[in-house]
Amino acid sequence: MKNTLFVLLLAVALGCSSGAPDKDGPEPAARPAPTPQAVKTIPDSEIGLAAGTAFQQPAQAPIAFNRVDPGESELRVPPNAEFPPVIPHSVEDLGPITLSENPCLDCHNADIAEEMGAVPVPASHRMDLRNAPGGIGDEVTGARLVCTSCHVAQTGTEPLVTVERP
Repeated sequence: MKNTLFVLLLAVALGCSSGAPDKDGPEPAARPAPTPQAVKTIPDSEIGLAAGTAFQQPAQAPIAFNRVDPGESELRVPPNAEFPPVIPHSVEDLGPITLSENPCLDCHNADIAEEMGAVPVPASHRMDLRNAPGGIGDEVTGARLVCTSCHVAQTGTEPLVTVERP
């Protein structure tokens, strides 16, 4: 027990030493000061998708959403396979989406979508990943019920970035 206590005290004493050289010891080698590296700056006029700085941009035209009825507009291909498709028709008169009523499902429900000429809700929207992972239910799960959380209405604007496809 005494030996263990002695070793512990010795370890603490050695660990707490300042590490400074003895007054009579050699001076540590002087390190050269680091040289500052040249930083390449990018002018504000070269940052972003538009020419000029943010303060030099002209007023933008308001975005015009499609006002066409369902089935009257061509669906744009998403720029990436991971993007959700846009809504190619007007959503103004569809009303709010609530837990008890989802006007999108009047046409896009998997049971009637083909008959309506609409894209059916995919099976992934009927999977409850929290409570029953791997299972596919009969109805859209609560986490996927509000369609406009991911899907936005298509506009008549041109994309800011053009994606080339192979």
